Amino acid sequence: MDLHRPAHTLVLPIDCRVWPTPEHPIEIDGTVYAPKQELHITLIGSRLGHELHAALATEFLAKRIARAVAAQDWKFQRTGRFIVLGIRPPPVTMGGHDRAHPDPDPESDPAPDSDPDPAPAAGPVPVVAPRQSIIELIQLPAMRPFHQALGRLLGRQLPLPPPHVTLYIAHGRRGIGVASASQLRTRRIGELPAGVLPGAEQHSMARA
Repeated sequence: MDLHRPAHTLVLPIDCRVWPTPEHPIEIDGTVYAPKQELHITLIGSRLGHELHAALATEFLAKRIARAVAAQDWKFQRTGRFIVLGIRPPPVTMGGHDRAHPDPDPESDPAPDSDPDPAPAAGPVPVVAPRQSIIELIQLPAMRPFHQALGRLLGRQLPLPPPHVTLYIAHGRRGIGVASASQLRTRRIGELPAGVLPGAEQHSMARA
């Protein structure tokens, strides 16, 4: 994606021949998760993308990002570690009522070709289920030197986002961003056994 257009993210698409998208919804502990229609690895989340975009000239940033991407081998390996993430929208006041904010997570994976969740309408305060997702952690050695290069552009050390791929989502149309190891800890609900998910045994070394 174009880092200079909302949501200012950079993702690495995964070829469906390398890692097929899930085919069917699954139910875990009473929650139904919808399969993602495309798989990708988020290299730059929206919050970091906004910061880079605001701090650096467009042409300069584009060249430096392209150079940093080209310098790495983007080979990854699946780990078979499946994590359930959850985030509950914080309330905001609208028309005298507390309402759930439509997008409390600026690091969320963008839903391709879709608009953000609409703002809540007037009326009774809705009961909003926590947005959830199922991710698989991956091994992606290139992520560390890539973010070190980004940190040099900003003049500070950046947290290392845990490399992962979102496979399923629930109670929303977007994945849940994981910008750092601490954010993974706070948004983690639990870990699933590999046998719970279809195709979980297909762990392989691959290139996106």
